[in-house]
This record gives sequence, structure tokens and C-alpha cells, in this order.
Amino acid sequence: MKKILVGLCGLALTFIASAETFTVDAVHSGIGFSVKHMMVSNVKGSFNTFEGSLDYDIATKTLKSVEGTIDAASIDTNNSKRDRHLNNEDFFNTGTFSEITFKSTSVEKTGDNTFTVTGNLNVLGVDHEVVLPVTINGPVDGRRGAKLIGVESTLTINRRDIGITQSPAAAIGDEVKVEINAEATHK
Repeated sequence: MKKILVGLCGLALTFIASAETFTVDAVHSGIGFSVKHMMVSNVKGSFNTFEGSLDYDIATKTLKSVEGTIDAASIDTNNSKRDRHLNNEDFFNTGTFSEITFKSTSVEKTGDNTFTVTGNLNVLGVDHEVVLPVTINGPVDGRRGAKLIGVESTLTINRRDIGITQSPAAAIGDEVKVEINAEATHK
């Protein structure tokens, strides 16, 4: 009986130790978006300040959890006047709600390196359930001995569903296409 318990404890420790936490390297990552303007063109932008982490098991290629934080005031549409407007109460209200956060609640493996990640996206202080299709690339060995993975996700969010209701859809489209490309490191 003692050998069985020792064996089970060893197996449990191996399982726990097999999940590695990868930290997003913001220098080699980006969070971009595009939205229709006047129903004819796409205005693109990005958030320049963000952080995130993923628990990923290299041996089984299993993504276990994802979380991230965006500094909402770091929005950049290549137009400072528009960026100031997006930071005010009409849109992101960054004086009151400085962060946009995401925390996974479940992860489903859908392929060898693809996953469906369900979680809470907090915008303007309110959680909204969203589903992210995620692809993990790698791992590869980095220059300084760290393991690296790539993370890709593209989704469309209706801005009205997350509380950004200013402006009619004819001026600013309701659908916002979000693209996440991240490199994450485990040392």
C-alpha cells in the first residue's frame, strides 16, 4: 500500500510539474484591431502596453489557462485626436477603467496545436464571456536557453456587446476584428 501511495504522489508531482508558465514578451507581440469607418474603410489600431501568461504543457501539447491585461490608455490608431476621444467617457473611459483584462475559465483542445479558450473579458468594469480560437506554435529553443511558443488568435467582437455604444454603426462599425500575435517565454 505504501508503494502505491508513493507512486501516486510521484505521478501527481510529475503532472503538476509538467505545466510550464509562459510569459508574453511584449517586444515580440502585438494586439491589433480594425473597425469599419463610415461603412467604407477599415481603421486599424493597436494597444501598445499589455502583459499576459499561459500555462502550457509542452509534453502533451495542452494549453491549461490564459490570462492577460491591456493598458486601455495605450490605444494607438495613428491619430492622437482620435486616440484621446477613444480614451474618454464615450468609449474606453480610461480615467475610471484603466485596464482591459481576460482570464480563461475553460480550455478545450480542438487539434494538435489548436484550442478553444472560453473566458471573461472585462471591459469598462464588466465581465463578458468570449471564446478565443487559439493556435500554439512551437516550442522552440530561444537564444538564451528559454523555451518559446507563439500564440495566435483572431476573433470578432461586437463593440455594443461589451458596452461601447457611442456612435451609430454607420459611423463606426459594430464589429471589431481583433488579432493577437504573441511570443511567450518559459525559462
